[in-house]
This record gives sequence, C-alpha cells and structure tokens, in this order.
Amino acid sequence: MCYTVAYLTKRKITYARRAGADEAEILELEQQLEEITTGQPPMFHVSGFTHPKLLCFHRDDGPRFELLRWGLIPHWVKDHAQAAELSRRTLNARGETLFEKPAFREAARHRCLILVDGFFEFHHLGKRSFPYHIRARDGGPIALGGVRSIWRDPGTGELTGTVSIVTTVANVEMARIHNNPKADGPRMPFILPKAMDAAWLSPDTDAEHAAALIQPYADELLEHYTVPPLLGRQAIGNVSAALEPFPYMELL
Repeated sequence: MCYTVAYLTKRKITYARRAGADEAEILELEQQLEEITTGQPPMFHVSGFTHPKLLCFHRDDGPRFELLRWGLIPHWVKDHAQAAELSRRTLNARGETLFEKPAFREAARHRCLILVDGFFEFHHLGKRSFPYHIRARDGGPIALGGVRSIWRDPGTGELTGTVSIVTTVANVEMARIHNNPKADGPRMPFILPKAMDAAWLSPDTDAEHAAALIQPYADELLEHYTVPPLLGRQAIGNVSAALEPFPYMELL
C-alpha cells in the first residue's frame, strides 16, 4: 500500500514552514529547497516501483532537506542485484516490526519526515480497482514517517541515500478504501501530527518510544477523492486532473 504519492506541487514555503522551528530556520530551509529541487519537477503521481527521489527532512546533523531514493537499501548490502531486489521490497516498512527486521533495524535509528501533498490508494470492487487521492483536509503538506539509510556502491564508492515509508493499521476511512483482499489487513502510511515531529526525529527517542508514536492518523484530518486511472492505466498530465473529484463511486 501507499506505493504512489504526489509531492512538490505546492509552494515550497509550505514544506519549509512545516519543518522549520522558527522564522530564521524556515528561511534557511527555503534556501535548501531551492538548491536541491532545481531541475526536480513537481510529481503529480509517482509510483514507488520507479524508485523516485522523495523530499525528506531530518535533524541528524542540523535541520536538513534531502531528496532520497524511495526503496531502502541497507548499508550492509554487498552488490547491485541484492540492492535491486531489496529496494523493491522496502518501499514500505511495517511499524509493528520496524525495530526488529534486519532490513530496517539500523535505518530505524535514522528517522525522517517524508513531505508530500498526498498519496493514492486503490479501492477494490469485484475485479476492478479504483484509485483514491488522500490529502490533508487543511490543504497543507502531509508528513509521513520515514526511515533512511545510505548505501555505498561497492564498485564505484558512490553513496546513495534511500528511504522507506513507515505504515500502520488503517483508520476507519482508510480501511474502507484500502480493502485489497490480497493484503494482510487494511493499512495506511504513518502520518505525523506536527506536535509529534520532534519526538520522531530526535535521536534521543528510544525504540520503544518511537514505536509507540506509530498510530493511525485521525480520520477527520484527511479527505479523499476518487481520481481518474493512474500509472499503468492512464497517465494524468496535470495536477488539477489528478486532484479533482472524479465520479467513480461514493464511499462516504
């Protein structure tokens, strides 16, 4: 689940204000965003299976935005074949086992926010599936909980920053949308209220405390719409088409 997101379609200042602690830091983060997103176009709907770079924020060495490759590659991976295989399986990281699984144990100490405009999930009805776009009801960016890792290419020595989106059990509305009969129960991305940012990002937050933060997001803070077919079905060429309601069905 949560294999498709939209990001960088809003003004960058909204991302900087979400991450910044004060006006001086917000200004610094705006400048960071301008530098790292030069040549990086808005992503109206991007699939995790293409391993795009996602906009991430952390405080490990001061407030910092980074574009990290979606699909975590642990530092201990020894070759390209293993890296490619693992990165397909690590787009998401289940919150319940985040601090136990070998692929995520080390990365779970390097937590981040993944800032997006929204994300997409599919509702299954018979043999068909219908995409929904989920976004914040207040129109602001959504901060997904992420874990990150840096992988060194054994051949070239090149460093690649990678990230996974942490998931949790679905809230009521997301459970109605994410009803894939092949999935192990309805899930949703771990979405952080701003009040939890500091605890999630702090290296002083131990595993037990961090795990306790991973909870479903409040239903009333999100809104969702049906949208036209997405990747692999029909490309959407502009943000208005991607985000406006589309009358496939009504789940409310």
